[in-house]
Amino acid sequence: MNFIRRQPYYTALFLALASPTIFAWQPQLLTHNENRRQTEQPSKTDEDSQDVKANTGMTLEKFKAVIAKVGSDVMTSKNGTITFTFDQAQLIAVVATQANRMRLLSPIMAARDLNDTQLAATLVSNYHLALDARYAVGEGVLYSAYIHPLKELSEQQLLSAIRQVATLRNTFGTTYTSGELSFGVQQESRMDI
Repeated sequence: MNFIRRQPYYTALFLALASPTIFAWQPQLLTHNENRRQTEQPSKTDEDSQDVKANTGMTLEKFKAVIAKVGSDVMTSKNGTITFTFDQAQLIAVVATQANRMRLLSPIMAARDLNDTQLAATLVSNYHLALDARYAVGEGVLYSAYIHPLKELSEQQLLSAIRQVATLRNTFGTTYTSGELSFGVQQESRMDI
């Protein structure tokens, strides 16, 4: 990554964040927070448990129904991956019901073909211009992506996620925005890295 090598400040920041000391310290912090949450929360009664069971939230069937309403060319593969088109963007939905996770992705380009300006713009966008969707790299591909727990996902959140992932993909190379909100950054300072 030429961008990282040319910027001493960012190199130092990257190395500090990647330090084994930081990673060794984080589990202790998480354990402390988990212990604190357990002592602060009252125990659940049988009545509370029944309310949780009654409100199952988003299911795979509901998820597919929302995609069928707004997407075109909807196809489900043998492994359960759903592909569809929305706003001229190809989207891929991966749902893991047992893990209670969902992922919406839209491939943009090979990550190795990103130039320094595009890389910087995606990082700045993830901070200022992308609301819930983000630019991400996986398996050598740059994606626009949205990841969320499945059961806790509402239909409105799913619709917003579909719009954001498609918009983030479609604005790559221009405004790099998810189209929902931006956090008050001046246009000319967005790419000052």
